[in-house]
Amino acid sequence: MINGLAGAGYLISFGYVFMTLREQRNNFLVLSEIQTGSRWITISSLLAVIAALFQLAPVFLPVVGMALSPLSSIPMVISVLMFADKAAATFLITAALLFLFNVEEAIIFLLATGPLGLAAATAAISRGSSLKKGLLPASLLSFGILLLVFLIGLPGLTSLVSVLNAGALLAIAAFSYLYSLLFMGITRFLQQRIMPLMASKEVKLGPKEKL
Repeated sequence: MINGLAGAGYLISFGYVFMTLREQRNNFLVLSEIQTGSRWITISSLLAVIAALFQLAPVFLPVVGMALSPLSSIPMVISVLMFADKAAATFLITAALLFLFNVEEAIIFLLATGPLGLAAATAAISRGSSLKKGLLPASLLSFGILLLVFLIGLPGLTSLVSVLNAGALLAIAAFSYLYSLLFMGITRFLQQRIMPLMASKEVKLGPKEKL
């Protein structure tokens, strides 16, 4: 039963993220000059490759890789800031790349790190207080973790959460909420400090000079 509820919650939350992105495109820093044609495909693919490399880090770097793996959410954040709902392409390309190399990491990305980046960016740019906005990515991540533990049976997580009870649910919800606030903060930093630099570059460069 928990798998069914978590699966339904995951799908509903994930769908809501992209519905919100579509409805609030004007709230995002969407770089119109790269929305179409080969440049959009190139940048989306580049972000996907970076995300896949971070996600695969534990496979090739067993110790250091564990610290690098969560960074796979950041290219998803950047993709949302640049392309809004078109970030779905970056998400899907990353998942496809991961399935070619490591199925377990692909599943972790699909259920946790990928959706977290998309939802945290969506929540951070949407209107409202941070405490309330954090509920969206926190819910999506919580559902993803439950699926990883009780449906997939991911070894690293099942050793931490072997039985579903009120304490386990509270711990997952608290971790997901705090982790989501962290990535919402990263989103705001990227939006305020880095993305405006990219936007100004798009404005200053002429059509033939743009990379």
